[in-house]
Amino acid sequence: MACCVAVLIKENLIYLRRSAEELKFLFLIHASIDILDDKVNQLTKPTSDRDARDFYLGLLYPVEEYKIYGYVSSTRVKFILIFEHSTSISLKDQDIKLLFQRLHQAYIDSVSNPFYVPNTQLKSKRFEQVVTSLMIQNDSTTLPQQSSSVVPATSVSIPTTT
Repeated sequence: MACCVAVLIKENLIYLRRSAEELKFLFLIHASIDILDDKVNQLTKPTSDRDARDFYLGLLYPVEEYKIYGYVSSTRVKFILIFEHSTSISLKDQDIKLLFQRLHQAYIDSVSNPFYVPNTQLKSKRFEQVVTSLMIQNDSTTLPQQSSSVVPATSVSIPTTT
């Protein structure tokens, strides 16, 4: 299903897991931050007609063989899922929204641990299990299960210019 999962606080990448060691995923994540921020700013405008509790930002943008989706929490934690075009064709917006909600709940459970140091690399077995389930496609509402080599999670800081 997903070929890359990223969690960012501000512009710091606290969690990254990808199905292949490709640098293009880092590029796609970095490129999507600006689009994600623009959509969040539109969401917070007082004239916005969207529900304030609707954190799903939808499709940020499609590129060659990937589609990038975004989600932001009320505390401005950003979640990015990258899907291959062939996978995302069969997924509906509602399905992707449910995946983000499941990921968000796992994140909340992980950072609620009293031993977690805020804004550091996310290391939680429970969170890893949820991400693995997103990447391996064992949900019955999605495509049949396919094998996928999963690279261990890494923490990467994305430098920004201000």
